Amino acid sequence: MTVASNNILIVDDDANLGDGLCEVLELEGFNCARAGTALDAIKQLMQLKPALVLTDLQLPDSDGFKLSQNVKKLCPGTVVIMMTGRSLTTAERENGLKMGTDDYLTKPFDLSQLSVRIRQILAKKEAK
Repeated sequence: MTVASNNILIVDDDANLGDGLCEVLELEGFNCARAGTALDAIKQLMQLKPALVLTDLQLPDSDGFKLSQNVKKLCPGTVVIMMTGRSLTTAERENGLKMGTDDYLTKPFDLSQLSVRIRQILAKKEAK
């Protein structure tokens, strides 16, 4: 499956946060879609073919680690960034990386730096 370089899927059950992230990233030139659950994210993944999935760790129907694993199976070229409101242990981070997570963001994070970080991660992925 070919990914679209400016499509981003934001997965978070907090609609306000998800909508706000979409708004900021769209102002930066990305095309954003939102999902509130892992199941909805998988459905949208197949249609959107995003370059990047920005997902919360805790989802109502799954967790971000399992979603990362599914994203990598269904769309191997897609980058996954996990958002979390808590500090992760080294073991959790390593497990997430093994399951397909490419990077982590700890909430709250600086929105002004989000698009810069996304562009850097996507550029590194394209360079490989």
